[in-house]
Amino acid sequence: MTEETVARILLADDHALVRDALKAAIRRRMSGAKFEYAGTAGEVMAAVEREPWNLVVLDLGLPGGTELETLRRVRALRPEVPILVFSMFPEHKMGLAAIEAGADGYLCKTADRVTIGQAATETLAGRGYRSPELQALLVKRPGARRGAMAALSQREVEVLIGLGRGRSNKEVAAALDISVTSVGTYRARIMDKLGLSTTADLLRYVVEHRLVSH
Repeated sequence: MTEETVARILLADDHALVRDALKAAIRRRMSGAKFEYAGTAGEVMAAVEREPWNLVVLDLGLPGGTELETLRRVRALRPEVPILVFSMFPEHKMGLAAIEAGADGYLCKTADRVTIGQAATETLAGRGYRSPELQALLVKRPGARRGAMAALSQREVEVLIGLGRGRSNKEVAAALDISVTSVGTYRARIMDKLGLSTTADLLRYVVEHRLVSH
């Protein structure tokens, strides 16, 4: 996918001014992107059911859903779609909960337009986005690695094993019949859930937990 020309982005917020501001900020980085708006949880689910988006930017406070319910529903329906949460809550309030519920990135609404564009671009590319504040919380969270395998989906386990065997994102994508972008998205989630920071950490984790044979 070429971000500059074909990226399709769903902006989900119940305030028109916020949606317009998001669109303007993201267009500075992705001028060819196509946008659609959703203002309620129901509209989000209808849009996600209709088609797979390249990126969903999601407010946690949408009418018709609880703070994390809509996020979990979108993730369950479209596990491959990158989701960037754009919330009024600061990272220490909802950041960890959003990541654990399936978000690939988290951004507080106090962010400037440059940061918004960066977060959208990185999340769409499968790298996810975590502010310095959220990164610190992820590192410090208790038991970040203990029992974390249980939090991985079956697809995430498959990607983890593929990467643990030294395969590239492209090779893992071919083996699992998914896109390279999807592998990048799954990899970012795996790193978050397991509390890992580098590829070396990932390889070490796979060896220590005997997920592959050598």
